[in-house]
Amino acid sequence: GCAFPRGHPLRGLLRGEGARMDRINKEGARKHYYKGVELLKPGPEQDLEAAISEFSKAIFLVDDQPDYFAKRAHAYMLLKDYKTAVSNFRRSLKLLHTSELGRRTSNLVDAEGLARLRHQEFPDAIFLFSAALDLDPSNIYCYVHRALAQIGQSKLDEALKGLNIYLEREQKPKAKLLIHLLVARINKQLKNPTTAAVHVNSALKIDPVNEEALRLYVQLKGRAGELFAEATAYLLRNQPLKAVDCLKHAIELDPKDTRFLVRRGVIFRQMGQYNEAVADLEGVIELTKGTSTDALRQLAITYNQLGIELYSAREYTQALAVFQLAIKHDKESPSIYINRGDCHREMQEVGLALEDYLHAHKLNEADNEVRIRLSTLYDARGLTYFDRGMLDESYREFSSAIHYLPQVPHYYIHRATTAMELGNFESAVTDFREVVRIDPHNEQAWAKLSSL
Repeated sequence: GCAFPRGHPLRGLLRGEGARMDRINKEGARKHYYKGVELLKPGPEQDLEAAISEFSKAIFLVDDQPDYFAKRAHAYMLLKDYKTAVSNFRRSLKLLHTSELGRRTSNLVDAEGLARLRHQEFPDAIFLFSAALDLDPSNIYCYVHRALAQIGQSKLDEALKGLNIYLEREQKPKAKLLIHLLVARINKQLKNPTTAAVHVNSALKIDPVNEEALRLYVQLKGRAGELFAEATAYLLRNQPLKAVDCLKHAIELDPKDTRFLVRRGVIFRQMGQYNEAVADLEGVIELTKGTSTDALRQLAITYNQLGIELYSAREYTQALAVFQLAIKHDKESPSIYINRGDCHREMQEVGLALEDYLHAHKLNEADNEVRIRLSTLYDARGLTYFDRGMLDESYREFSSAIHYLPQVPHYYIHRATTAMELGNFESAVTDFREVVRIDPHNEQAWAKLSSL
């Protein structure tokens, strides 16, 4: 503070002297500044060192003018003293910062970086692009420019980091096309075909007929085919986990090739990983809009296998639901109807079981499994009707049992017994004779024949 008390005549004099000195400093600073500006202009009179000296004198006199620092930064830039130039740009923006001014300054530094890049002066270019980003972090094109300089120095991993940041922040799809292709090429060079494929597919989504994207796609598709062959070889050596790993990478390289998903789905089913198997096979059905008969068949087999496991665990309700899904995807498989029929039978739904067995028989009349089930079921129903005194119904059921499995002796014994109760002894004799033809040592049949 002032040493003189309030009201002292020298106090006002000193204040006036301070204001006069400020004016003198500002006028002097302006003179040095404009002299520096003249010395900075291109032409025979340009003298960068002298211009810097003038700007420095101006700053010494008045250190709160952003233009003084900005012009000195420009002079240092022309001298290629980039670190000092950037330091001065920062001082200028600290004194006066707007988003527009920050972008303009960032673009100026970026432009110099591009000039260095064209001359393959990669270290200076990288420094300038980094500085441009620091001056305006929203200037995302600097990430691409810096990546190009880093590629020039074979710093591919660092380049990828910047390019990925650009792809995350860029909102215009068309602007991202070339960068996706660049990232794909770098990853291909780094032996990362999976990541390369992701960017090729992104590029094709933007431009489905882009020649470079299509060329890369074909190259990566070829590698996917090699992985598919490797997976097959692993399967033949009973190494399913390695096969799954190969197929995983094949799918990443070419997600549209449904062979890979079907094969992996089958392996997952064989490994008992039903959720994963279903996901792969459903994926194929979605990709092909339900036209892949192979995927539909394999999905039905998967559901059928899961249903069998649930049935074996006596979880009949869940098994039944899974068999329903299997039939939805393959309505021509007799075994699925047989398995669903078994579920109905265990749940005491005999009528529904019979419907399934009959349908399975219709699909394949030579299937012995379904003939056994049909004959067994008809025989059991015949015995139930017999116990209830419903002899006509009983006789009909035993006849059905014999129709589906005519080589079983006790079916004839049951029908013959029913015939005797009905008074049809001639029919009974015929059945007992058939029994001893099939089984000559059947004592029960011989005894009945001797008594009739």
